[in-house]
Amino acid sequence: MDLETLTKALGVSGFEEEVRRRILDAVGGAEVDEFGNVVVRGSKVAFVAHMDEVGLLVTNIEEDGRLKFRKVGGIDDKILPGSSVVLYGDGLRVEGVIGIAPPHFQQQQQQISWQELFIDIGVSSRQEAEALGVSPMTPAAFSRRYAEVGKYVSATALDDRAGCWALIEAYKRGAPGTFVWSVQEEVGLMGARAIANHLDVKYAVVVDTTACCHPNWTGGVKPGNGPVLRIFDNYGAYNNKLAKRVLEIAKKRGIPIQIGAGGGGTDAAAFFVTGVPSVAIGILTKYSHSPVEMAHKEDLKHAVELITAIAEELA
Repeated sequence: MDLETLTKALGVSGFEEEVRRRILDAVGGAEVDEFGNVVVRGSKVAFVAHMDEVGLLVTNIEEDGRLKFRKVGGIDDKILPGSSVVLYGDGLRVEGVIGIAPPHFQQQQQQISWQELFIDIGVSSRQEAEALGVSPMTPAAFSRRYAEVGKYVSATALDDRAGCWALIEAYKRGAPGTFVWSVQEEVGLMGARAIANHLDVKYAVVVDTTACCHPNWTGGVKPGNGPVLRIFDNYGAYNNKLAKRVLEIAKKRGIPIQIGAGGGGTDAAAFFVTGVPSVAIGILTKYSHSPVEMAHKEDLKHAVELITAIAEELA
C-alpha cells in the first residue's frame, strides 16, 4: 500500500475504522483486539505505530444548521479558521468549512478560540443537517491532501500514517517482528495502554513522527539526515540498553540515524511503564498537527530500513 492511500483514509482518534480496513487489506494474519488495535504476531520485538489523527468532534447542531465542535488531540486554534473538513461515518461523507468573518467586518485583528467557531456544511437548519446524517459525536477530519513538494511529501495525517506505512513496508519485506497499529494515541496513548500488558514481547519499538525543527525541543536534527532516536520527551527519558542497541544496529547496517528529543509523547511510554524496554523512532515532520505536514522522502525510506534491520538483529 502506498503512503498516499493510507493518508487519505480518515481516522480521528476513536474513529479509525477506515485506516484499520486499509491496514487489514495490506497485511495477512492480522487480528483486531476489542479496543480496535491491529496486531500481527511474530517475534518478541513489537513495532508500534498509531492509526489515529488529530481532528474534531461535533458536539451540537445549532438551529441554523451550524455545527459546534470540540478538538480531538492537540490542535493550534490558529489553523482552524479557513480550514476545510470532512464529516464521516458509516455511509456518511459531508464536506464542511470552518469560516470566520472577513477582515472587512473586523474592527481589529483578534485571536479566535475554537469555542467561537462553527463548521458550516451548507445547510440552513438543524433538520437539514440531521437529514444528511450528521449528529452530535460525528467526527470531522481535515480535508485530505497529498503532494510531492521537492524532496518532501506533504500530506494530511502524516502523523502517524508515515509510521503505519513504514511498518507495512517492513512487514512486506519479511521483517520478523510483532506489528501493532494502535488506536487513540493522540488522546493519551489509549490503544497502546490497553494492549501493552497483553503482548508477550521482550522489546517495543515505536515508530512515530517527531515535530521539527525547534532547537530547544529536538536538538540539531534535520530532515533528510535519517530517522531520530528520541531519547527524551514529555513522558521522560528512554536512554536504556535498547536505545544503545538500536544505534549499534544502525551503524552496523549503514543506516543514517539521528539522536534527539521531542515534545509530547509516544506509545513507547505505555510499554515502558509495563516493564517492557521501549524506544521511539521518529520520522521528522514539519508543521506537525496541521493539514500540511511534511516529511523528507529519504527519512521515510531509511525508517523502513531501520525497522527491518532492528527486527532481523533482535529476533
